[in-house]
Amino acid sequence: SYLEAQQRQAATVGSIHAFVTTRGRVEDEQAVSGHLNLSSKALLRNHQQQSTLMREVLETVRFDETTRQRDLVKQQLARREQSITGNGHGLAMTAASAGMSPLARLHHEQAGLEGIRRLRSLDEELSSADGAGDFAGRLQALHETFEKAPLQILAIADEAHLDEVCEAIDNAWSGHVSNASGGGFTRPHLRERRGELWLANTQVNFCARAYPTGPPQHPDAPALTVLGGVLRNGFLHRAIREQGGAYGGGASQDSGIAAFRFYSYRDPRLAETLADFDNALDWMLDTPHEFRALEEAILGVVSSIDKPSSPAGEAKQHFHNRLYGRSHEQREQFRAHVLAVTLDDLRRVTQTYLRPELASTAVIAPAGMRDATTDLCEELSLVVQEL
Repeated sequence: SYLEAQQRQAATVGSIHAFVTTRGRVEDEQAVSGHLNLSSKALLRNHQQQSTLMREVLETVRFDETTRQRDLVKQQLARREQSITGNGHGLAMTAASAGMSPLARLHHEQAGLEGIRRLRSLDEELSSADGAGDFAGRLQALHETFEKAPLQILAIADEAHLDEVCEAIDNAWSGHVSNASGGGFTRPHLRERRGELWLANTQVNFCARAYPTGPPQHPDAPALTVLGGVLRNGFLHRAIREQGGAYGGGASQDSGIAAFRFYSYRDPRLAETLADFDNALDWMLDTPHEFRALEEAILGVVSSIDKPSSPAGEAKQHFHNRLYGRSHEQREQFRAHVLAVTLDDLRRVTQTYLRPELASTAVIAPAGMRDATTDLCEELSLVVQEL
């Protein structure tokens, strides 16, 4: 049973997790690939049991415990619904950028507002025996697909015992058959403008606006990344937080989904904040800027690139980066280009990418604001969505 499985896991490993990662290619945000990850950590004396447990978790999982499956869906739905007030700005940005690339749409459908709505529908489906049985069957079919997918293993251990750990892993996974040339999925190319107003169980507003840009290896990605810091420090913090009364606001480039995004957090305003997003662009183009503002933004980006991690964390990051075609050399090249960004570069990318006709907008507002937001929806062509 799942309880026995959890007890064995607790006795063998410090933690064990299963999760999915998806990324676009560094040179093309429209090409998306993904992986199912099974990860655990354990004390050295338990490494043999850890290796055996990992394989058994992957291969012998049960799908007939439908009551437990519904409990898990309910728990996830409750966490997602409670996250709206705490992470509303992130959900709004995900909704605004959902038309920028296949990965951006996937984020919206899985972890965004649309994902919450789909979880709610799934919870209702599982309330009947037929629905629960159908869901269990879909999980079983998905599991069979994963079992046949190509397998890669990352082992992290101290150098003195690495050979011993690797030998145990080889023994534990001997006989496992995977299709070395199979697996993978495709998503259709996507680049569209969106406008949505989501009515949710919240007492405050969250505003977001997104513009299509380019992938990580695009020549303008460093300048767009620095631009986010300049706009946040020089204009948005003052206009949205100090003058507008929101808890926070800012802008950032997300090269993974090829989008530049504005946001406000726990905001008493709607239309005024969206106007401030536009005013920030005018401020960038029309106001003389000191080099100090550029320098501060560059230092902020570089510090995030150079932020240290644990030895194991560095190894994991390198492994996953290689899975998606990212290398340490590319990271260093990006860092060098960030250091070379000029104020003229910021003005150029603002004019090139952040144009009104390209903007997508998403707003989260309290459920009782439908009538009060009618004019805003008509002005910006926002489609009302109920959560």
